[in-house]
Amino acid sequence: MATFSHQGSTFVSNFLLIKLLDHATYGKFSLVNLTAFYAASILQFAVGSTASKFVSRYVGDPDSLRSAIWTCGAFTFASGLLGLGILALTSGILARSVFVEASLAWPLAIVSLSVPSLVGMVFLNGLLQGLHSFHALAVSSIISSVLFIAIVTAGAWAGDLTGAIWGFVAGSTLRSAVMGGVALAVLQGIQVGRLSWRKLPSAIAREIFRFQIPAGLAAFVTIPTLWLIPTILTRSTQNFSDVATYSVLIMLKTLIVLPASVISIALQPSAEKACASHQVDVAMRVFRTSSIATFACAAIAAFFLAVFAKEVLAVFGQSFTAASFELQLIMGAAVAESIAISLNMRIQAASRMWSSIFITLLPRDVTMLVIVIVFTTRYGLQAAIVAHVAGAVLNLVGAYWLSTKAIGSLRFASARTIPSLP
Repeated sequence: MATFSHQGSTFVSNFLLIKLLDHATYGKFSLVNLTAFYAASILQFAVGSTASKFVSRYVGDPDSLRSAIWTCGAFTFASGLLGLGILALTSGILARSVFVEASLAWPLAIVSLSVPSLVGMVFLNGLLQGLHSFHALAVSSIISSVLFIAIVTAGAWAGDLTGAIWGFVAGSTLRSAVMGGVALAVLQGIQVGRLSWRKLPSAIAREIFRFQIPAGLAAFVTIPTLWLIPTILTRSTQNFSDVATYSVLIMLKTLIVLPASVISIALQPSAEKACASHQVDVAMRVFRTSSIATFACAAIAAFFLAVFAKEVLAVFGQSFTAASFELQLIMGAAVAESIAISLNMRIQAASRMWSSIFITLLPRDVTMLVIVIVFTTRYGLQAAIVAHVAGAVLNLVGAYWLSTKAIGSLRFASARTIPSLP
C-alpha cells in the first residue's frame, strides 16, 4: 500500500497535469521534475537500501541499531543540503547550455528546494522498512500522497508551469514531513536514544560503508544515463512534445515494474534476516517467491497494456496515441526489468554490489547511451525507447548470471558456520 500510494500519487498528479497543461509545457515540467528527482537519486547514495539492510539486521542490538540510524540520518541531512546548493547554483548553466532553453533557469532553481525532502524520503522509507513498520509506512504514505496530489494540481491550476513546480516542491516537502513524524513516533517506542560520535563502533561504520559505497556508486552509473536520455532527446529534436510522450511511456513502464519493487521491498528484510542467521534454505524460498510473483504480475500487466496500447494512451490525450508502437516496445523492457529486480535481491543479500556495477549496470548504460547518441537525431523518440529495451535485456542477462554466483557464495558461507561432526 505504501509503495503503490507513493507511485500512484506520482501517476495521478502527472495525469492531472497533462490535462491542465498543454503538451509542450508538460514536457518542460517533466524535464525539470526529472532533473530534481535524478539529482536526489544520485545524492541519496543508496542510503535507503543501506538503512533497510542494517536496521533490519541490528533490530535486536540497540547499540548497533543506534549507530546505523544516526549514521544514515546524518548522511541524509548533509546530502540533501548539498544537492539543493548544487542544483540551485547550476540552474542557469543547465537551462542555457544543456537544455538549450533559457526560460527553464528559474524553474530549475525553484525545483532545487525539493531535493532535501526527496533524499529524506528515501532514508525514511528504508528506516521504516528495516524496522518492519509497514503499517506506519502505509498510513504515512497514503496521507501524504493525497496531500501531494492536491497541492501539485492546485499549483498547476493557479500558475501554469511555475505554479506546478512550486506545488511539486511544497508537496514533496509536506510528504517528507509527514513520513518523518511517523518515523519519530515509531522510534520513540524503540528508544533508540542519542549517539556519541566518539563511541561510534568502527566495525559497524566500515560495514555500512562497505555496502553503501558500491551501492551508491551504482546510482552514479545509472541515474546520469536515465537523465541524459531525455536530455539528448530534447537537444536533438527541440521538441518538448516528444519529451512529454517519453515521460508518459516511462511512467507507464514504471507502473508495470512497480509490483516487482513492492515485492522486493516487502521481502528483502526477511531474506536479510535469514541470511544473517545462515538459514539459506529459508532465504531461497523468499527469493523464489519473489521471482514467481514478480514475473506473473509483470507479464500479465505488460500484455494488457501492449494489446490495448492505443486505448491506454488515448486516456492521456489523442496526441499521445501516435506512440502506440513505442508503448508496446517498452513493455518488453518492463518485464525484463521486473525480473532483474527480483534477482537483485539475491545480489544484495550477498553484498555483491561491486560486481553488480561492472557486470550489469555499466554494459546496460553504455549500450543505452550509444543507441541514443547515434540514432536519436534520425529516429527521435523511437531510438530512446529502443535504448531502454536493449538496456533492460542486457541488465537481465547480467543479473541472472550474478545471482547464481550470489547464491553459491551464500550457501558456502552457511556451510562454513555448521560445526563438523566428530
